[in-house]
Amino acid sequence: MLETRDLQPELMDDPALAERDHHAALSGLARINLISGSGRILWPAIEQIALQLKRPVRVLDIACGGGDVTRYLATRAQQSKLPISMTGADLSETALEFARARAIAAGLETLEFRRLNALEDEYPDDYDILCSSLFLHHLTEDQARVFLRKQAEAARCAVLVNDLRRSAWGYVMAKVGCRLLSRSPVVHFDGPQSVKAAFRLEEVRELAAESGMSHPRITTHWPQRYLMHWDQPQEGPSS
Repeated sequence: MLETRDLQPELMDDPALAERDHHAALSGLARINLISGSGRILWPAIEQIALQLKRPVRVLDIACGGGDVTRYLATRAQQSKLPISMTGADLSETALEFARARAIAAGLETLEFRRLNALEDEYPDDYDILCSSLFLHHLTEDQARVFLRKQAEAARCAVLVNDLRRSAWGYVMAKVGCRLLSRSPVVHFDGPQSVKAAFRLEEVRELAAESGMSHPRITTHWPQRYLMHWDQPQEGPSS
């Protein structure tokens, strides 16, 4: 089981999905991300980069969905008193409106969310870190290469990719956890399907290499997650 990827359309990717159902799914995913620690997986790397650079750092969270991870990282940045500014980006206007409303409710009125087609649009080149959570598994192998290559070309300092690992244990956890943490039928279907579509670590490493990201650091995290961290090669002093 799960030896090969099973990439199928997920319900939340359907543009015809009713707004009410979309919002319910985003709320359910926010709870799942909180429990599984998407933001907590990303934060140490962002904090470390900010401490090393010793200057204001700009972070773009691509395919941010309802913005819960973006909000978490923005809150951690405030608490740390490090000069880190977050921006969320997504293709879906429904998700962006939801994200903006949740940010205002959380007292993060200045948190910015912008529209971005992760596969077709040109990426801004004025962000130090480009990150994403639970997006790579939505893509075909060719699309994944495009996504990773665009990030490698645009990021000033680093690319961070947080996603699911394809495994039987991960599938069982998704099947049970999604039903415990959400009433949304969209989440009930999309959660386990996401695991079936996820990449294994060796596949991620190969995709990264094919996309111009040599020698990324890949670490595993509970529950059945990984973080790929790639640093942009920096030019040494001229002779």
